[in-house]
Amino acid sequence: MIGISLISQTMKADSGRLFALVRNFTIDDYKASCQNWDIAVSSRGAVFVANNSGLLEFDGNTWYHYHTPTNDVMLRVDMRGDTIYTQGEESLGYWSYTAERILTYQESKRMFPEAIFEPTALPDSIILFPPQVEEATPTAYAQTSTWQLVGTEQGLFILDKAGNIQQHLSMTNQLQDNFVHAICVQDDTRIWLALDNGVAQIDLNPPVSMLSRRSKVGKLQNAGLHENRLYIQTNMGYFKRQLNINQSFVPATADEANAYLSAQPPKVLTSPEGLFSNLEALQNFREPDAIYPTRNNLYWLVKGNEAGLFLEEEEQTSLRCRILFDNFNTHLTTRGPHFFTLNDSLYLVSAMQGVLLVNVNQLTVGTFQINMPRVRRIEYKDWNGVHYLPVDTPSVELPHRFEEVNIYVGTTVFTPSHQLSYWLEGVSTDWSAWQSSGKISFSQLPEGKYTLRIRRYVTQGNFPEITLQLKVAPAWYGTIWAYIAYVLLAWLAIHLILRFNLRRLKREEQERKRKAEQQAARHQEILQNQQLKDELQRKNNELILQTSALVRRNQAIQSFLVELEAQKEVLGDRYPQKLYKKLHQLMEEAIRSQEDWSLFESYFQHAHQHFLERLQERYPDLTPGDLRICCLLRMNLSTKELASLLNISVRSVELRRYRLRKRLGLDGDMNLVDFLMKL
Repeated sequence: MIGISLISQTMKADSGRLFALVRNFTIDDYKASCQNWDIAVSSRGAVFVANNSGLLEFDGNTWYHYHTPTNDVMLRVDMRGDTIYTQGEESLGYWSYTAERILTYQESKRMFPEAIFEPTALPDSIILFPPQVEEATPTAYAQTSTWQLVGTEQGLFILDKAGNIQQHLSMTNQLQDNFVHAICVQDDTRIWLALDNGVAQIDLNPPVSMLSRRSKVGKLQNAGLHENRLYIQTNMGYFKRQLNINQSFVPATADEANAYLSAQPPKVLTSPEGLFSNLEALQNFREPDAIYPTRNNLYWLVKGNEAGLFLEEEEQTSLRCRILFDNFNTHLTTRGPHFFTLNDSLYLVSAMQGVLLVNVNQLTVGTFQINMPRVRRIEYKDWNGVHYLPVDTPSVELPHRFEEVNIYVGTTVFTPSHQLSYWLEGVSTDWSAWQSSGKISFSQLPEGKYTLRIRRYVTQGNFPEITLQLKVAPAWYGTIWAYIAYVLLAWLAIHLILRFNLRRLKREEQERKRKAEQQAARHQEILQNQQLKDELQRKNNELILQTSALVRRNQAIQSFLVELEAQKEVLGDRYPQKLYKKLHQLMEEAIRSQEDWSLFESYFQHAHQHFLERLQERYPDLTPGDLRICCLLRMNLSTKELASLLNISVRSVELRRYRLRKRLGLDGDMNLVDFLMKL
């Protein structure tokens, strides 16, 4: 499972603060070996990792795993354009995309130019690392325009250009592994690590950072800022810290903190009526859980685990930015105020995980490039296997009897948010919940045309959205070619009949009429037989659906009974006897309901006509209970399902089957279910 942890350490006072957001990817995420040797980012927004099990690709939402024909260990990876070059223990080759956006491998017979694989060695010895870094045994080196990045056997060190340690990321502060094999600089704010156990993405100075865990300072209740010194009040007391030095929260006295804390807790409103001139501009915040007025006619609106900052100015309502805290693996507290104003750009947020610092300037200055979500893979399954479709197709054509269609959407790793939502018009009534997974699946859609809308979460403006047309073909007998065949067959039949009649002009008119009537009667009989078959199949489907629903309902009620008995046993006399008996009686009556059995017998009689009559005619001594279990066995239900439907134990079902075999006179070699199916 993806793990995201927020950690904060700060630089020196004259350099500003440095926060880091670490996102860990484990083998549960990318489904390959834990050990990774090299990592690279493409211009199209994908990450490629050289792994013990092959080549890994990550598009921001989904991991893809590729093997060489010999399943070689990948040691180096780099790319030029859309071509990915890899070097393994015993292989050298390149990968290219097919029209279906699947990487295929081609072995190379010659060495690549040296420029293909950028050096991963440490810098020349003229650059001296601090003793703490040298003692950690450096293994990889990279740099941005601001920082030097040194990977070691004890984590990642972030140094300024002068060589001073500004931060040390390791397993002690939520980096999932200490041994860094390779570093890839995506840009000045994001770097990637290939670890001995997993992959890590590190964002430097993100707009949302965690100042302290809740386990250390408690739940936030009030806050104030004075000359870069932050004061907070929590349910554990008063704390303070500097925002621009390497310091954690330390205890403070009430008198010291109250001098700078807000005189009153944040004002919390619940209705936007009277605050905003255009409620439609609030979008999904029209019915917020809480509203926090702040400075300069700005308001934070909270809905679920999302918050939006709105400006009301000159009778115009506009969105400044929005935050989905799912992106940072944090959740707003369920009770108490959430937002505390520090200044025009900084806010503290009370989260279940701890105290968050939100920098609105980073969310609103437009530094984030708007990237549209992209379809990365389209596949569907049918009885013949898995089929892949070109990703640039404007319309996805699906056969009538497909089992499942999977559409993989990526947001690229250049975006700060990877949450996706989709809406299949004609099937769902609204957008799905935001999800980090790029996989969108549908199964057994009815024939017809559908429009799939996919959008990506962004902090400002409208959500970038793409659409994809889905078309499920009708059954073969409902296609235009089938209708043409029907017309041709009808024309051929008429033509043959006319020729047949012309050859027999001398026959009497009555004979011609008689034969025509016979032909019409046969045709009508065929149609009637087909209609009977279709009707029988429909009724059998209804019977299966009714039985499955009855099984699930009984199993649910029986589970409730077991849970009720367990609660009664645990609570004893503390569980009201009257309430216990009432619930127990209601559940027992629901299981024994004869209305469901009557409806089941009605469906069964329609789907299996004359079965009971034949059974009673051959075995008149069978009891109503025997007839009922014969019906259920004819449907080929399992012993567990029989026990659930009859509200008896599995052993009792076996005993009744044994008695039924004796009454039917079956010998040991005859299968009871096969016998009833053939009756």
